[in-house]
Amino acid sequence: RVLAPLPPYDTAPPTTMAEVVDISIIPKVGIEASSTMATEAGTSGSSSSSAAGSSAEEDFYIQCDAPNCNEWHEGSTLSPPITPLTASTYETWHCPSCTPYHGPSKLKSVTSMRQGLRKKRRIDFVKLNDPAALLESESNNNGIGVAANDVQEIDFRAKLELRRKKGMFQNGMTAASSTGTGCCLKVVTSGGKNEFTTKYVNTHGFNQPVLFATQQPYQIGLKLPGNHFSFDTVAKLVGPYRKTQVIDTATQLTTEYTLQEWVDYLSTPENERTRILNVITLEYSQTPLGKLVREPQFAREVDFVSQCWPKTTEDLRRILDHNNKNSLDDNEDNDKSKTSKEEEEDLTDLLKELQEEIPRVSKYCLMSAAGSYTDFHVDFGGTAVWYHVYFGQKIFYFIEPTTKNLKIYSEWATNGTSSSGGGGSKKSNANAFLPDLITAAGGDVFEVQLKKGQTLFIPSGWIHAVFTPKDSLVFGGNFVHCHSLEMQLTIFRLEKKMRVGKNYKFPFYQKLMWFVAWDFLKQRDDLMMMMQVGDKGKNSVMGREQQVIQQICGKYPNHVLLGYKALAKELESWSRSKQKITTDQFPENMDVTKVAIQLGELLTKCVAHLGVNTKKEKASIKLEKKEKKKTTKQEKKRHNSQISQEKKKPVITPIKCSSSSSPPANKKCQVEGCTQYKRSKCDGYCATHYREQLSLQSGDNIDYNAIPPPGRGCKVDGCNKYKKSKCKGYCLMCFRASVKTTSRPSTSKRAA
Repeated sequence: RVLAPLPPYDTAPPTTMAEVVDISIIPKVGIEASSTMATEAGTSGSSSSSAAGSSAEEDFYIQCDAPNCNEWHEGSTLSPPITPLTASTYETWHCPSCTPYHGPSKLKSVTSMRQGLRKKRRIDFVKLNDPAALLESESNNNGIGVAANDVQEIDFRAKLELRRKKGMFQNGMTAASSTGTGCCLKVVTSGGKNEFTTKYVNTHGFNQPVLFATQQPYQIGLKLPGNHFSFDTVAKLVGPYRKTQVIDTATQLTTEYTLQEWVDYLSTPENERTRILNVITLEYSQTPLGKLVREPQFAREVDFVSQCWPKTTEDLRRILDHNNKNSLDDNEDNDKSKTSKEEEEDLTDLLKELQEEIPRVSKYCLMSAAGSYTDFHVDFGGTAVWYHVYFGQKIFYFIEPTTKNLKIYSEWATNGTSSSGGGGSKKSNANAFLPDLITAAGGDVFEVQLKKGQTLFIPSGWIHAVFTPKDSLVFGGNFVHCHSLEMQLTIFRLEKKMRVGKNYKFPFYQKLMWFVAWDFLKQRDDLMMMMQVGDKGKNSVMGREQQVIQQICGKYPNHVLLGYKALAKELESWSRSKQKITTDQFPENMDVTKVAIQLGELLTKCVAHLGVNTKKEKASIKLEKKEKKKTTKQEKKRHNSQISQEKKKPVITPIKCSSSSSPPANKKCQVEGCTQYKRSKCDGYCATHYREQLSLQSGDNIDYNAIPPPGRGCKVDGCNKYKKSKCKGYCLMCFRASVKTTSRPSTSKRAA
């Protein structure tokens, strides 16, 4: 019993678990062919194929053998192409749409072998247990030459536990951050109504993570599958043969598993798993599982992909009319010669291309084994995230995206010490842990625990890591919205600076931003049309524009308009870039230069209209900044004074010996005034000053230059060495000096 294939369907695809489980395989027998089509001779159950002509390979068609599909495909359009000769080698052939559900096509066996009736599951234990297989897959798939010596296995559980005991992590629900509140903002629902809506965000903003701890999913507009939903059910709905990326926790390297292999891995007991693996990139919106899950209401209302990406040919036609063009081609002669039918066909073809390019990032399924860990990262393009724990448990570690923290994060990520996709060379700080760097710079790391049934919203730009204490199934998704445009553009520029790989970036992010700008201008045009129809031409164009600006300023809050202003500035720089000739990030039917200029002019007028309010706000913001600077300066002084007091050490006076025992200049310690010999492997220092240098470089509180306790030290003032036995209370060096300086006996006594 297996699933029905993806489209094309003869019948409607399954939408419930009952429909999925009740579908059974009905094997085909024989070959379907018309009277005019030549058939291939072979054994029963061979691949059904036919030729439309006599024997021409370019006219060859083949039929899918998967149940409920029965679709015919042209052999020359397939990859690789199929001819009558190659079709005869298949026992069963599956089209590309059915392969994720029914597996790859099966070739005929060379010799007939007797097989048992019972089918056994195969588990690739090499993939599960051998880290060398992960390294090989990483180097083959991504083209990165990873040497075995460069890969380090890290126990992240022990690292987190050690820092938790030291008190490095603050409770995200109660700790005080820079805003005076906790890291997470609890939103309480009253009477079953959802308060976290667009109206709420317009007034309060969306700058901190929001946790729904006790609310039911339906209260925030989230639709989920019913009970008795497991990892095996996910594989059946998405396709057991579909491949997905798997992350090894210890090395943070990736490999590929089929979902059936992944379910087999999760079905093994926890104590028998030699590797801890994690799946976080399974996108399922175009599968039957996508119909069982619906995003929260807020994510659907503000998502740019669902609101601004063109959906019909009418949207594309409006863009062309705005550009004063009549067709897709730049040649005016070709435009005039084209008929309306040809233009409609061009728009239809362009719409199909856009539908294939549409970013599908709103629905992800995360399946994590106990002990798995995702290192610190920022979601691609600065997108916001919704995150619901279906079963299991998650622990988040949040870092606020301040300018200082983002700079530390980018330097840490580009050193080759993280798995966030940065393309930099490895440096000496290879074992650095980001929370250590953040707390050393005076920042905070917040810890938030998510349990079964809880939902979390993560705003744009927040740096976070995730630890999984027990096997977990999570539904989540990413969305781009207008309430954090400035932060999203900051993360986009940061990714470009860090040289993040294409696979780790938001798909077609720049093209989406162009459609967002066009959608904002379209609202302006619609309001102008309504004004013109309403006043019947009584008001002037300038008067109508002023009314439109007033309506726009009344509709959007100030932080949204300032975000669109930053977007207009970014689009102007993109339009001047030479990359628009070679990249696919610019819409084909849009005059990007014109759109960028018009958006900038419109937002300049809107911000000027808010000038009175913005002046007062700027003055209050300046006062707040000045007060914060004063407090931070005072805190820094106190912090530095405390550190200086803690690190105060007794001054080590150089040991001065007589000239006869002092070493030569090339063998002397490089510290001025010190007359001790330099030691080997001490960088030109004596042992005492080398220990002092180590303590200064490490910055810890360990006293490398231990002072002897009272009664056990050398009696020479300033000497910090232990006294030696039979040296009359001196250390060895001082005893030798004292012996040489003592007066020798006279010759008369010596003769006597």
